[in-house]
Amino acid sequence: MRSLSIEIKMIIGVVFFTLLIVGLERYQLSGNIIEQFVESKKSKNKLLIDTISPIIALNLSLGLDDANKEYLDQIVKQNSDLISCELIDAEGRKIYTYFKTSKKELQKERSNIHFCSRSIIDPITGEKFGIVTLHFDDHEYQLMLDKNKETTLKIFGITLVILMIFIFLIKREFKFLKELSENVLVYDPKLNNFTLTRTDRSDEVGIIHNAIISMVSKINSHAKLLDDINQSLEQKISERTKELEEVNKQLKELSITDPLTQLFNRRHFENHLQDIWNLAMRKQVDISIVMCDIDNFKYVNDTYGHLVGDIVLKEVAQILKNALKRSADFIARYGGEEFILVLYDTKLSAAEELCITIQNNLKSVNGFEYNGVRTKPISLSFGISSIIPDEKNKYENLIKLADSALYQAKENGRDRIVTIQV
Repeated sequence: MRSLSIEIKMIIGVVFFTLLIVGLERYQLSGNIIEQFVESKKSKNKLLIDTISPIIALNLSLGLDDANKEYLDQIVKQNSDLISCELIDAEGRKIYTYFKTSKKELQKERSNIHFCSRSIIDPITGEKFGIVTLHFDDHEYQLMLDKNKETTLKIFGITLVILMIFIFLIKREFKFLKELSENVLVYDPKLNNFTLTRTDRSDEVGIIHNAIISMVSKINSHAKLLDDINQSLEQKISERTKELEEVNKQLKELSITDPLTQLFNRRHFENHLQDIWNLAMRKQVDISIVMCDIDNFKYVNDTYGHLVGDIVLKEVAQILKNALKRSADFIARYGGEEFILVLYDTKLSAAEELCITIQNNLKSVNGFEYNGVRTKPISLSFGISSIIPDEKNKYENLIKLADSALYQAKENGRDRIVTIQV
């Protein structure tokens, strides 16, 4: 027998699903019927009590208790579903009482569908004459509920059976697809672990199955080639990554280094000073700034040339760098022939001693030589400022004070050390 196509099977599924929807709609319809019955019952009860209330009120206002009894007897006879009727006046006196069943049972069955009550009010004076209560038989309501329940259960039973059959058919049909899916999910071209073989099925599932097997065969044939290419690419990427890391390292060093003196540049100095300032503020220790400038550097350039000037800058930078013995000490070329030192946890006196040492080291060199030309002795002027950082001060102020001290050293004749304690 020729197997059914997926299309036909899905159509059958839709038919079954439609039957399920019809069952649900029937359930909703039964709910609407009950709701309409309840509303109809409420309206009928309200209409009856609205009708009798004015007549009872009139009789009570005229003191015609017997008239009310006769009238209510007629109401009871005309409404066969009425199983209880009571009329009580304002003083609590029972004027009329009718019970078709026991009063205790009525209390158990009381609900807003079968029970209603109304105060008898004089429409002119607003005086309350009494209260009338009515209780109705719920036989029709219970009968309707039972019938509706029975019908609903039948529909749901039939729908459930159809649904179970549908699920069984679908599960049987998709068992083949599940097996195919599981093999596809665990398939690894490196392991070549696809175990299914071609099928004789002629429907869409069979076509998909055979197409996947053909695809797996092609993947296996190209897997080794792809692995070789990937290994080659990974090796090239690794080599290229190392080259880029080295280039990035060089670029980073260039971005923070002065190319002539190989000291840190001014931009890196500002970043470093901010970090050291914050650290000193937390630790509450001194931080000293030393600004130094080569004296008469313009004379060196004008007399010996800029090449010699560059030699002087590099040699002075090396002398300054060699004088720093701690890893926390920092030196940078601030600009032109000016250098700046950041000394962490260093008091003003210690910074001044360091500057004296640098002066002595510079004097011992007694000038610098280039291509047989020796310069006159080179000297430095120093401006030092020191502070224990706090929230009230900024590191920019400390730089300004060191610069001011350097200016004073220049004014005082150069080759001087001027200090300012904040």
